[in-house]
Amino acid sequence: MSFTRLLLAVALTLALSGCADSVTLQNYNRINTGMTLKQVEEIFGRPGESYQGIKTWRGSGGRTITVEFDDRGLVVNQTRDGF
Repeated sequence: MSFTRLLLAVALTLALSGCADSVTLQNYNRINTGMTLKQVEEIFGRPGESYQGIKTWRGSGGRTITVEFDDRGLVVNQTRDGF
């Protein structure tokens, strides 16, 4: 393998490692009632879908995490599917 190809492979590996799936049971269990949207986004990133106070994150394998926020922007409920 040439040096250029090796360098490209290393760069690609590093780039993909930053794209890890954050929709995991471990991260779901980190959500607590009363958290702000910003705190939840620190765990999952920006939501893929948003409708009024309901935010949804989709992961690989059909995993979905949905978080409901009240009028103050605080978590009041969360659900998971596909785990």
